[in-house]
Parts: sequence; C-alpha cells; structure tokens
Amino acid sequence: MKYVAQHGIEDLDRVKTVIEKAYDSYKGRLADYSPSLRWKDDRNATVTFTVMKKTINTDFIITSSEVRIEGSIPFLFRPFESKIEKVVGGEVEKWIAKEKAGEI
Repeated sequence: MKYVAQHGIEDLDRVKTVIEKAYDSYKGRLADYSPSLRWKDDRNATVTFTVMKKTINTDFIITSSEVRIEGSIPFLFRPFESKIEKVVGGEVEKWIAKEKAGEI
C-alpha cells in the first residue's frame, strides 16, 4: 500500500498533529482491532491494527511537502487494498484541510 498526501504546511509539528487527529478519529471505530499509533521519531510513525489474527502495519513518513503512507497488506486483504488506501489517505487529507482552515 502506498499513498501520498501533499500537505503544504510549513510547521511540520502541525503535520504530526494532523496524523494524530486522523488516527484519533478512527481509533474508536477500529477499537475491536486493537489499533495503536507509535512515533519512532518526530517525522515517522507506525499505525498497527489486527484483523483476523493478521497484523497490518502502516508507516507514516512526514517530509517537507507530503505525508507518505506505506504499508504491507496481508495476502488475505489484498482485494481491499485500494479501498484501504482511499480510506486512510482520505482521512489524512481531510485533517490536512482542517489544519489549513484553522480548525485544529
């Protein structure tokens, strides 16, 4: 899975907040799948959840202009890969727009 969201935000700490808000918005809906967000450093995070005993790890990499979302989808879920990309990427883009609008 690969998705790139252009953020256009100068303060990269605000982009980190965007990722946290996007995660928080889905955490409750995904509670049955043990979601977790772990920051490796200020610009790299991993979101993990487990479905049918299969763990899905998705990395979020913040650069000066974009948020790259990369992950490996277990074979069982590959038919849903494009939908997963759209949902995850769309949520990040929604929160980027909120940040730009001053709503965060």
